[in-house]
Amino acid sequence: MLTPNSAPTRVRMPGRYLRSARTAGFTMLELLVVMVIIGVLAAVAPPMFSSGVTSAQHRALARAIAQELRFARSEAIANRKDIGVEFNLADRTYQLPGGKRRGQWPEGVALELVTTAAETIDDKHASVRFYPDGGSTGGRVTVKYKEREFRIDIGWLTGRIAIEEA
Repeated sequence: MLTPNSAPTRVRMPGRYLRSARTAGFTMLELLVVMVIIGVLAAVAPPMFSSGVTSAQHRALARAIAQELRFARSEAIANRKDIGVEFNLADRTYQLPGGKRRGQWPEGVALELVTTAAETIDDKHASVRFYPDGGSTGGRVTVKYKEREFRIDIGWLTGRIAIEEA
């Protein structure tokens, strides 16, 4: 029984040893194993994160294309004339007529354009046209990278541009 002034006694159990202050810590082997694991993870991790086009760049590209389409629509309304956004799938570019406000998408990113037959020149060149009343030829631009894709829908009646992640 312990009394307030008595010190606790150490009980030694058979087969167990008490650890002294000098043996506390990690062994050199344990430290080396941890360092090797960290080295392997550091060598494997960068390729997992830098896969060419980041998801932020992919989203930014979809927004840039949608912004270009919105700009063309507002120009058509303001200037009271038809304005088209031309897509060149061979050069991976999009632009307003005359080469104004030209944009390009990186290699590895696939772009699919669905528009009317009247706006399709060939399988690599097509455009989306906006009218002075705000309407358009309508269609869809799909920006794909690996398993992820963004769909930019263009309403034919109102010319409304909407981005949807699929």
